[in-house]
Amino acid sequence: MADHTLAQGAPGHSLSPPPAATSTTPAGRTPPGAVRLSTVERVDRAWSALPARRRRVAVLGVTAVVAVGVGAAAAVSLSVAAAIVAVGLLGGAAAVVDQHEHRLPNTLLGAAMCTVLVAALADGSWTLVDVVVSLTMAAFPLWAVRYGKGLALGDVKFSAVLGAAAGLVHPFAGLLVAWCATLAAGVFALGTQRRRLALGPWLWAGYVAASAVAIVFVQVLETGGHTWPARP
Repeated sequence: MADHTLAQGAPGHSLSPPPAATSTTPAGRTPPGAVRLSTVERVDRAWSALPARRRRVAVLGVTAVVAVGVGAAAAVSLSVAAAIVAVGLLGGAAAVVDQHEHRLPNTLLGAAMCTVLVAALADGSWTLVDVVVSLTMAAFPLWAVRYGKGLALGDVKFSAVLGAAAGLVHPFAGLLVAWCATLAAGVFALGTQRRRLALGPWLWAGYVAASAVAIVFVQVLETGGHTWPARP
């Protein structure tokens, strides 16, 4: 313990401990002079920090993404099915980083969005319309509550990307992405009494679930010779 005694030769003046160093770097920003990690390095670091149980959950999620893509090939074009898997893998990597850093890498979100747009343009104009509708349905609910509830803008962007990808299957799948993610995250937070958690992993899970449901829904309609919404 430091001994705060009077300084010799300076009667009446006591030695004070040096002021604690403070940081002026905003939360979530890289401090000046710090080494910036590449996206691959961030994913690797986040994966290494995951507990074994969460790693198993992530591997299970990746397996589900691949299974959804295989199932999608029976209902949509191969380019769309490949995009669903690619976005699922990119989204899974982003979710792992979010779990570790509470930040979503823009590089991964941008790559996933480009993948969706390429697949939509290759599939036709109606698919592009479906993507826009689904993106709006997924992102708007999170954007609407962001300023009042403290959701990060990255969560809104991630929801938009995943909603757009689910829209490759059905235009209303984006609403299911947001609904599944927020419901599951809310139940988990209440059950564990946690006031702060990363939403990225829950959005990723919502995307996998919404895509699977949309694929089954489309296949059932096609079996009966119907489409919904109707196309001219």
